[in-house]
Amino acid sequence: MRQTRKLTDRAIKALKPRAKPYKAADGEGLYIEVAPAGGRLWRLKYRFGGKEKRLSFGPWPDITVEAARAKAADARALLRDGIDPARDQRQGAGKSMAKLATAWADKQAWAPLTEKRERHLMALWTPKLGDIPARSLTPADIRPVVLAVEAEGHHEFARRVLAQIGRVLRFAVALGEAERDVAADLGDVLGPVQSEKYATLTKPAEIAELMKAIHTYGGDPSTCYCLRILPHVFTRPGELRNARWPEFDLDGPEPLWRIPGERMKMRRKNPGEHLVPLSTQAAGLLKELRGITGTNAHGLLFPGLVAGKPISDATLGQALRRLGYGPDRIVPHGFRAMASTALNEQGHPPDIIELQLAHRDSSVRAIYNRSTRLPERRAMMQSWSDYLDALRTGANVVPFRRPSGAA
Repeated sequence: MRQTRKLTDRAIKALKPRAKPYKAADGEGLYIEVAPAGGRLWRLKYRFGGKEKRLSFGPWPDITVEAARAKAADARALLRDGIDPARDQRQGAGKSMAKLATAWADKQAWAPLTEKRERHLMALWTPKLGDIPARSLTPADIRPVVLAVEAEGHHEFARRVLAQIGRVLRFAVALGEAERDVAADLGDVLGPVQSEKYATLTKPAEIAELMKAIHTYGGDPSTCYCLRILPHVFTRPGELRNARWPEFDLDGPEPLWRIPGERMKMRRKNPGEHLVPLSTQAAGLLKELRGITGTNAHGLLFPGLVAGKPISDATLGQALRRLGYGPDRIVPHGFRAMASTALNEQGHPPDIIELQLAHRDSSVRAIYNRSTRLPERRAMMQSWSDYLDALRTGANVVPFRRPSGAA
């Protein structure tokens, strides 16, 4: 059996960082792990209970070669006595991941919905990793947790869990409770997430039948009006459902809806408010609705059954199903794709369409171009509502023609 050459300080110092972490063995399971950033961490690989496990002894040169070998010898002695050295090491090894996760979360200035989502993600991994000190956490600890989430079909959740563990670990590093973010070593362990495509309708005849069906819906006023208004504004369903009356100017010559930046999906990239010019049809529906829900205590356009809460996205989906439109045909979010497809086919400038959809633009050009192009957007929104009305009523649809000389 070939003997592993023992490490020396000179040999360890000569180890160069690579794009990914790699190992340099000292023997009997003890090795140095070299991180891409250049850090050199002592680890011990061993088996306990039929499972491969790892211990972290700390960074070189803080932990010398002799000290690391002594720690490895102590761990092997525990193994001979039937004791898992990881459990013994983790007692008094610093703050646990659960405590650090709580401290990290308490420092965040999240919106209520974001906090609910982040706390839910924490609940997916802290039961299994929460008792482990951040200093002792290894990629081998994290891997089965995120793979278990992925195996249940929650591919996006698995990525979010891994990302959150990484953020907590970086918080731990800042506090001196960990050497580095070991979750970063697992970047390739999860499969790719397929982009979600929302079911929608794009053919004029299909859109016509849908608009006719929506106008026959006779359920709860909140649901009824939300369903009628959504095609005319094609915002994200949550942005409309959570709308409040102070955001609307319906009585001026140019009706407008100002969505606060904190309620926008892309609020970090586009922190400002999002403007939605309201067509004559949309403003008319909103004025009708104002007579019904305009005086509710919470200012909600579409109050639900729970006080202070709007109707849910599931409520809109259920209303569509009652009209014969299941999730295989169109979902509430699908009105955006419907408008985008039709407006592009009709010749509206793509920049205006994307601006109205509030899609993120991370280009350098977008950083300096802060024009709202509101007149063009207003003309497009009115053209779109006229198009929907013509389809619904069976009138002759005149294809959109861009004005001569328009950009």
